[in-house]
Amino acid sequence: MNRLSQLKMHTHLFATDLGDLGAGEFFCPNCGAPIMTSDKKCANCGYDLIAYREGRPQPATSSASATTKVSAASAAATVASSAVTSESVAESAVVSAASAPDSALPEVDERVIESAASAAAILSSIQADENPEEIMAKLRAATQQLDPENLSQPDSAQPQSSASLSSRREAHIADKTKDISDIVDQVRAATDSTQPREHLLPSDLQIKSDAAADDTAKPATRMARHEQTTESTADNATYTAPRTITPEERAAASMKLQADTAEAESEAAPETTTKSASKKVAPEEKVRVHKSKRKWWIIALIVVVILLGAFLFGSQYFSRDAQLNRAFAVLATNNPSQVSQVMVSSNNDLRLTPGNSRPFVRFTKANPQYLKTSKTQLAKSNSTKDGTLGFIKDGHHFIFTAYQLTITPTYRTITTDLPEPSIYLDGQNVTAKTPASTQKIGPFIPGTYTLKVEAQTDDKTLSRTVHPTFLAADAQTIDLTLKPVTPAVHSNVANATVYVNNQNKGTLQNGQLTLPALNWEANSKLHLETKIAGKTVKTKAVTLTKDAKQNIEADFTAVPTKAQAQDLLSRLYQSAGSATNATNNNDTAALAAFFKNWTDAAAYKKLATFITQARATGSNIEQTDFKVQVDQVLTDDDQTTVNFNVTYTTSYVATSGLQTRVQTYSYTGAHLTTSTKNLQVIDFGDNEQKTADNNAN
Repeated sequence: MNRLSQLKMHTHLFATDLGDLGAGEFFCPNCGAPIMTSDKKCANCGYDLIAYREGRPQPATSSASATTKVSAASAAATVASSAVTSESVAESAVVSAASAPDSALPEVDERVIESAASAAAILSSIQADENPEEIMAKLRAATQQLDPENLSQPDSAQPQSSASLSSRREAHIADKTKDISDIVDQVRAATDSTQPREHLLPSDLQIKSDAAADDTAKPATRMARHEQTTESTADNATYTAPRTITPEERAAASMKLQADTAEAESEAAPETTTKSASKKVAPEEKVRVHKSKRKWWIIALIVVVILLGAFLFGSQYFSRDAQLNRAFAVLATNNPSQVSQVMVSSNNDLRLTPGNSRPFVRFTKANPQYLKTSKTQLAKSNSTKDGTLGFIKDGHHFIFTAYQLTITPTYRTITTDLPEPSIYLDGQNVTAKTPASTQKIGPFIPGTYTLKVEAQTDDKTLSRTVHPTFLAADAQTIDLTLKPVTPAVHSNVANATVYVNNQNKGTLQNGQLTLPALNWEANSKLHLETKIAGKTVKTKAVTLTKDAKQNIEADFTAVPTKAQAQDLLSRLYQSAGSATNATNNNDTAALAAFFKNWTDAAAYKKLATFITQARATGSNIEQTDFKVQVDQVLTDDDQTTVNFNVTYTTSYVATSGLQTRVQTYSYTGAHLTTSTKNLQVIDFGDNEQKTADNNAN
């Protein structure tokens, strides 16, 4: 309900149905004269109002002319009271007032009729959609026509009852005029000046005044039907002026059209209503259409902005570099579960899982630089140089290209020298269905593995375990030969522990140990450990060969070695041989330097005696050469012993007729000093034996 409708509910407007006393109207249902709600009878025509309210029949009236006497005045009042709400009723009332014969109103003052007719003419020109200023101007003009000062005193010839009735009508008209003025003021105050306005065409607002319109139009009220006449007058000139329509006036007009449609009895009313409604509803529909279009434009703009933002975000988030960075960030976590989700196998025969991705994680965790290098290579290419990783297109994320990190499975060929070996990769048996000395295993994910090979030979189980790293995609052959070897270990230390590939294989006995059969492995290393002067010392590692039987010399450098003893004794006997030559000097002083006790050493004295005999004239010896072979040097409890053999080759002068003589002597337990900086002979021991003597004579 709009503001105008609310104001009407609280204001007594002009009646549209003069018989409806229950609505608080102030006009007689019989003659239309103004009455009070407390009146029992109409003061003008004597109509029994109590009987009307109770629904009883009216008593017989003495004169039927009472109604006729005031028809013109009441019609004028009716027109004045209904001018705002119905143009057709106002026009009909003005015509009746103007065309009524003078004899019909002998007791009414002519001034009243003229004033009422003038006021009605002015009020009938008020249009429902006029500007408030124009309505106010017309209302003031109608009020001046009904000025109480001019109409309050009736003529002396006029009856008292008629004068009283006329005065009441005039006062009532004045009051209603003031009510209309108040309503207009309130409407103006409540109307938003910024509301859109529409102009009606003058043809839509003009009131028909010709005879043809009067013939077709029918009265809208009972009072108009009671007082209608067949005559019309040209004095009822309509006042038309185009004006803008406020929303409140438009709503009021719509309510009026609905009421007129329900009550109208004429045929012209529906056409007018339809025409007016179509002209007044159209702007509202245009406003709604405009707002609806504006709403959809705003929604469309928001959608475009969202889509644009999503596109820009997606272009960055789903770029190739961004996807590559996210993939390698997951690889850097070294979490098999996450790694198996971010990578896929390039081989359909192998699906990446947290279990089989552990070797790759094991390798990258130990080699973080590999991920950095691979990322740099994949940023420029679709695969790494070793062919292990790839980064390729794989569908789309919405409208953006999706990329997938791939890993290429690898194969390996395992060779052994046994016919039916068993192969295990990270504890999983990958032996071929038909075992052979050469087997191909795979596919498996690149990485660092524990590879084990087992085989049975000579009632003994041989096995090898290695920890290779497989990265290259191409197949490679791995030699896992299973072959038993029995190395014989010799050392310059009496008691030392033997280690093969850092595994304890036993302890030397008197500087020697023959190991039980071992499974040969490529790059198998052997070394010894012992304590010398309270410190643990190690020998240099020696690589085992594939030979079934092999001798390994593993000497400690902290004590005299076999090589050092060989060098010392070789130089000593070379000096002795040179001294036996008669043409050379008997340099016994140089020979004494090889002994700890110099000339006092028993071994020196024995050699010095042999040299003197060889240089004698009757010996016929031209020269004696010595050759030394050291068998063992052994240090035990800070004492070093050496076992060696010396071969004497004696040449005689030609005139003697003697042949060259070859003799071999063996020395066991000869003693050397333990200082390697100045190694000397202490003695040759007590175990000198001649093992060979080839005398030509």
